[in-house]
Order: sequence, then C-alpha cells, then structure tokens
Amino acid sequence: MSTFTPPKSVKISRNTDAPNGSRTSTIRPGKPQYRLVEDVEDLHRYCPGGYHPLEIWDDLDDGRYRLDTPIWLARDLRRARYVAVKVITADASTYTPEASLLCSLGNSPPGPGSEILPRLLDEFWITGPNGKHRCIVTPPARMSLFDAREASTFGLFQPNVARSIIAQLIRGVAFLHSQDIVHGDLHLGNILVQFPKVIDGFSTAELYERFGEPYSKAVVCLDSKPLSDGVPARVFIPGWFGVHSDDIVLGEEKIILSGFGESFNPYKTVRSSSKTLPLLQPPEARFSDEPLSFASDIWTLACTI
Repeated sequence: MSTFTPPKSVKISRNTDAPNGSRTSTIRPGKPQYRLVEDVEDLHRYCPGGYHPLEIWDDLDDGRYRLDTPIWLARDLRRARYVAVKVITADASTYTPEASLLCSLGNSPPGPGSEILPRLLDEFWITGPNGKHRCIVTPPARMSLFDAREASTFGLFQPNVARSIIAQLIRGVAFLHSQDIVHGDLHLGNILVQFPKVIDGFSTAELYERFGEPYSKAVVCLDSKPLSDGVPARVFIPGWFGVHSDDIVLGEEKIILSGFGESFNPYKTVRSSSKTLPLLQPPEARFSDEPLSFASDIWTLACTI
C-alpha cells in the first residue's frame, strides 16, 4: 500500500461497496471536505454508515488483535501471528456475503485451486461513531500483483513466475466455479502475493525495520471547522511490504485471490451489472441484458492474464 510510493491495494481492508443487487450505499462523494492526503482511503467516507476510524496500536476483539498498521495488518496476540483485518463499512456490514462465502468455501472438500482461496480465520463486530462494523480476519498478503507491477520500472514479471501465477489463478477460478461461485471482480488488484511464513517470527520493531514504519498525516477540514467524532484526526501511510514484479522469483509467487464482495451463485442470484474495472467488464454487462455467469468470469480471467 505505498512505497516510495506505489499505489496501495490495501483498500481491501475496508470494503465500501455494496454487492450488486443489494441495497444502494448511502455514502456519496460531494464537494471535497478535507485537505487532500494522497495514498490513503477516501476521507469523505468517514461518516455514518461508512468507515470506522482506526488508530495504530488499536486493540480489537477484546484485545486479541493489535493493529500494527491501521489499514490492514494486525498482530494476533493469542496465536502469535500476523493477520489481515478487514473492517467493512457499517452500511454494508449486515449484508456482505464475503464472510459466509469464505466460510462455506473453507468447509468444502479441498481440490486443485482451493489453495489460493483465503481462509476465514475469525469474524467479529466492532461498534463506533459511524455504526456497527463486521470485521473479517484472513491471512495477510504483502502486495497485489497490480502494486508489484506498478512499483517496477518495466511492469513485467519473469516468464516462469508469470506462468506459475497464471496456472494458480486458472485453477483457483475453476475451483470457485466447481462450487457454483462466480468471483465477479477479477483483476490484478484482487490477486495478492502471500507473505513468507517467516513473517510471524518478526516483532513489530523488526517488521518496521525491514519494511518501513508507518507515518501519519493530519486530517484537516477545508472550512477549518472541528472534525466530527466519526472522522480520525490522523490517517496513516504504512511501509511498503512488497517487491517489484521483476524481483519476484520462483518459489515466492504463491498467490491469494481476494475481493469476494461481488461474488455470487448464478443459480440463486440474477445479476446483470458488473462493478469490475471498465476495461475488463464482460460484453454482456455492457452490450446486452444477459445475466452475468461463469462465462463472465472467464472473460475477465482472460483479460487479467
């Protein structure tokens, strides 16, 4: 989520969009209210129904998790490991399918491709000034493929690494389809590279020494009025945990598929609009009234490859 500075993919930590077919989010951008801070979440979404304000070192779930960066990475103090904590916006928390979907997939018999799906490690709720928020805990990832590519001078992967990633991705999507699930939002920002297991042995100080310490910037209202209770006084830019795409070597390219907020079972849910990136949207989402299906995923999968 930032390097010297690459773009952040860690907005996966805060799922702000309602799934297609669900009620419309009440959060709407208007005139800018705050001084611009680059490479952080949208500040206007700190409002009732929106983001939960977080601070570094915050404790979550009765002290089990301690935020080492307030964007996504936390320390599970009970299990002595690092985890990703995704705090969902309050207005999407009651109907997001992500937690139940990951739980269902985790209970499915393993098969080829299931290894790239994130495990649901835990789920809990927190209450704050902007509402009640569902929190999903999964294994952490160091970067997205998009960020790895953007951080590189040439934006390329080594051929054998690219082939391995493609094979993992195809197997993962095939496994999802075998479970009657359409992912619905395949793109490089939702394909993450796993952390090596050795990360769990690092203290927070060692983590910062290796990857950079987060730093904060003040949130300032453009009209000079005081911040409301639901808006944090500071926002944080974490260190860069990733590597350049051309520096990823074979053996370090294990991926995790993320971004299941748009996933659905086409036998149970009819969906005709796509929220994935416009250049990747399947033809039926733009030029016909045909519902999205497994074929829609295959289109975006091919575009992503």
